[in-house]
Amino acid sequence: MEQPQDKNHKSFALVLGGGGARGLAHIGVYKVLERYSLRPDLIAGTSMGGLLGAVFAAGYPAQEAEDYALKRARKREIGKLVDLRLSNRGLLKGARIYNVLTEILGPEADFKDLKIPLAVVATDKRTGREVVLCEGRLADAVRATISLPGVFQPVIHEDVTLVDGGILNNVPTSVARALGAERMIAVDVMPSFVHNQPGKPPVEPMLTYTRIPGFFQDLWEIQQIMISAMTDMRLEDAPPDLLIQPAIPADVDLLLGFERAAEVIAAGEQAAEAALPAIEALLEVSGK
Repeated sequence: MEQPQDKNHKSFALVLGGGGARGLAHIGVYKVLERYSLRPDLIAGTSMGGLLGAVFAAGYPAQEAEDYALKRARKREIGKLVDLRLSNRGLLKGARIYNVLTEILGPEADFKDLKIPLAVVATDKRTGREVVLCEGRLADAVRATISLPGVFQPVIHEDVTLVDGGILNNVPTSVARALGAERMIAVDVMPSFVHNQPGKPPVEPMLTYTRIPGFFQDLWEIQQIMISAMTDMRLEDAPPDLLIQPAIPADVDLLLGFERAAEVIAAGEQAAEAALPAIEALLEVSGK
């Protein structure tokens, strides 16, 4: 399962952003990196980026991750992950998701066991501060970083109540930089509205949920605006050397878009292939 470390390129960090089902595009990006023996020396991720970052850091090949995602993409399989528990803390208890995480990563898997160093980002709900998790039980950290407020119940970790890290740092380049990364390739699967102009047709449209009430759609659009603005500011403060933004259709939503896993993974692969000349130049690839 472990991949050999190649020495034909400069070291780099891979930063994977949050985005629910849209984050499956990270598998496609990683497939291309593997194809050309470009293994990162550090992975930093938020939410789905943190989950898949843990899978890659544990040594699983991208193809194995893709096969698993496609298997789980069927409606019946997705339904098995739903454990409704209506409360003021979230619609889903998250125990079934946690069981899947331990199934994939191992029930006792620890950060120190990883083949590639990893950091995942969560948010302290009580203080509103970012929390970087890079030690301890891996499944606990991943369960925390994917805890989308209102959907999953928060995670209590060392007396801290943790929710999804995408609230504050959806593409955590700042974390990779703080951990010493000199070169960074980041993948952002969420829309950026920086080029949209008030009163004019949007260059980048909002993501749409077709199966939710209208007022929830309004709340979701406001959340997108906030995440986009925060991400733009964070990327400006800690810019990656290369930002890959797969062309994922706007109607692939975060929660219900898993049924389109093959399409999303392909979008990531196409984006990484298109960026390959820039990647190789950045990493000063030799021995071709």
